[in-house]
Amino acid sequence: MRGVAIESEIRRAAYIHASLLDSFIALTEAELAGHDSGFIAESLQELLETLRSERRAYGSIGGVMAVPMPVIENAA
Repeated sequence: MRGVAIESEIRRAAYIHASLLDSFIALTEAELAGHDSGFIAESLQELLETLRSERRAYGSIGGVMAVPMPVIENAA
Protein backbone atom coordinates (compact mmCIF):
# COMPACT_ATOMS: atom_id res chain seq x y z
CA MET A 1 0.00 0.00 0.00
CA ARG A 2 3.01 2.31 0.26
CA GLY A 3 2.84 2.79 -3.53
CA VAL A 4 -0.69 4.20 -3.18
CA ALA A 5 0.47 6.68 -0.53
CA ILE A 6 3.36 7.82 -2.72
CA GLU A 7 1.07 8.16 -5.74
CA SER A 8 -1.31 10.26 -3.66
CA GLU A 9 1.54 12.52 -2.53
CA ILE A 10 2.74 12.91 -6.12
CA ARG A 11 -0.76 13.81 -7.30
CA ARG A 12 -1.14 16.35 -4.49
CA ALA A 13 2.24 17.92 -5.24
CA ALA A 14 1.42 18.10 -8.96
CA TYR A 15 -1.93 19.74 -8.15
CA ILE A 16 -0.21 22.35 -5.99
CA HIS A 17 2.44 23.02 -8.65
CA ALA A 18 -0.25 23.40 -11.33
CA SER A 19 -2.24 25.77 -9.12
CA LEU A 20 0.82 27.91 -8.46
CA LEU A 21 1.59 28.04 -12.18
CA ASP A 22 -2.01 29.07 -12.91
CA SER A 23 -1.72 31.90 -10.39
CA PHE A 24 1.61 33.07 -11.74
CA ILE A 25 0.28 32.93 -15.32
CA ALA A 26 -2.69 35.11 -14.32
CA LEU A 27 -0.39 37.57 -12.52
CA THR A 28 1.95 37.75 -15.52
CA GLU A 29 -0.98 38.28 -17.92
CA ALA A 30 -2.25 41.15 -15.77
CA GLU A 31 1.19 42.75 -15.71
CA LEU A 32 1.58 42.28 -19.46
CA ALA A 33 -1.71 44.11 -20.05
CA GLY A 34 -0.07 47.25 -18.66
CA HIS A 35 2.83 47.15 -21.13
CA ASP A 36 1.92 47.66 -24.79
CA SER A 37 5.31 47.25 -26.38
CA GLY A 38 9.01 47.27 -25.83
CA PHE A 39 11.43 45.09 -23.97
CA ILE A 40 9.24 44.61 -20.89
CA ALA A 41 6.29 43.37 -22.95
CA GLU A 42 8.53 41.01 -24.94
CA SER A 43 10.11 39.70 -21.77
CA LEU A 44 6.74 39.08 -20.13
CA GLN A 45 5.43 37.38 -23.28
CA GLU A 46 8.41 35.02 -23.28
CA LEU A 47 7.83 34.31 -19.61
CA LEU A 48 4.17 33.51 -20.34
CA GLU A 49 5.17 31.06 -23.07
CA THR A 50 7.52 29.30 -20.67
CA LEU A 51 4.93 29.18 -17.87
CA ARG A 52 2.24 27.86 -20.20
CA SER A 53 4.58 25.18 -21.48
CA GLU A 54 5.37 24.14 -17.91
CA ARG A 55 1.67 24.18 -17.04
CA ARG A 56 0.80 21.87 -19.95
CA ALA A 57 3.05 19.27 -18.34
CA TYR A 58 0.53 19.04 -15.50
CA GLY A 59 -2.57 18.62 -17.67
CA SER A 60 -5.92 20.07 -16.67
CA ILE A 61 -6.30 21.42 -13.16
CA GLY A 62 -9.24 19.12 -12.40
CA GLY A 63 -7.32 15.89 -12.57
CA VAL A 64 -3.85 17.21 -13.14
CA MET A 65 -2.27 14.64 -15.44
CA ALA A 66 -2.44 10.95 -14.86
CA VAL A 67 1.10 9.64 -14.87
CA PRO A 68 1.33 5.87 -15.23
CA MET A 69 3.33 4.54 -12.34
CA PRO A 70 4.68 0.99 -12.63
CA VAL A 71 3.82 -1.27 -9.74
CA ILE A 72 7.03 -2.68 -8.28
CA GLU A 73 6.51 -5.77 -6.22
CA ASN A 74 8.76 -6.65 -3.32
CA ALA A 75 11.36 -9.03 -4.72
CA ALA A 76 12.17 -10.46 -1.31
